[in-house]
Amino acid sequence: MSASRTLIIQSHNFQVLRGWIGRCVDSVREWSEARGYEYRFLGDEIFDLVPEWYREKLPERLRIQADLARLILIRDALDAGYDQAVWFDADLLVYAPDRLSLDSVEDNCAFGRELWVGTDAAGRLKTWRGIHNAVCLFRSGCPTLPFLIQTVERIIDRTEAGQITPQMVGPKLLTALDAIVGFGRIDSVAAFSPLVLRDIDAGMIGSGLAAIDSLRSEDAADPPRYRPAEILPPAFGARLSQPRIPDRVELGLAAAHEGRARAARPARDIDMFD
Repeated sequence: MSASRTLIIQSHNFQVLRGWIGRCVDSVREWSEARGYEYRFLGDEIFDLVPEWYREKLPERLRIQADLARLILIRDALDAGYDQAVWFDADLLVYAPDRLSLDSVEDNCAFGRELWVGTDAAGRLKTWRGIHNAVCLFRSGCPTLPFLIQTVERIIDRTEAGQITPQMVGPKLLTALDAIVGFGRIDSVAAFSPLVLRDIDAGMIGSGLAAIDSLRSEDAADPPRYRPAEILPPAFGARLSQPRIPDRVELGLAAAHEGRARAARPARDIDMFD
């Protein structure tokens, strides 16, 4: 794959592109430049790509609009002649750039891998498997992309506005389809749940903390080709020079999500997971 034919795409409201979110965006841009990829950053104009009826049905739910907008942006990039186009969420932090590689992706589309540590009804730790669209890669000629665009539009069109749930056309849709067709994975882009983050915040990246141990145990159950070499490198906490680990992190190899800034436009939550 020629590096010159790869486009990396990110978007965020320019008014709040500062502080830690700026560090995240810079990390992706610097990684892209080091790899020789083209990089494009857009503001809220991405929502203009979403059909008017879609925006009118979900006027305050920009994250669900973004689930469709990212697919349209990728489609337009491939139509413009790029061999592959990749979306990265703005709150995705690349903290180990040498371990984030697109070259190992064999499929013509791929998404981030998710092991989400939470609790069940009885309060016991449980790890759910899935995929997320904080990073999504598509290559020229991929038949999945137009299918996903049409599917997302049809789901929103057929569902009453009050019944549209978070992640319905994002990670939940992708995870449901993945169980049937098996999408490609970008294993070095994962997601940390709040329970894992609390363990990280405790300053103990090693063993002995329940959520991290649960994550590592579930990860170890995968064949080697489906898991990163290390989920939590020992120096992870030290490399995130934040005053605290936020309530949610996406990782690519890691992403930090701290407070939410409000702009004049309807609130755009930086975390696309909803």
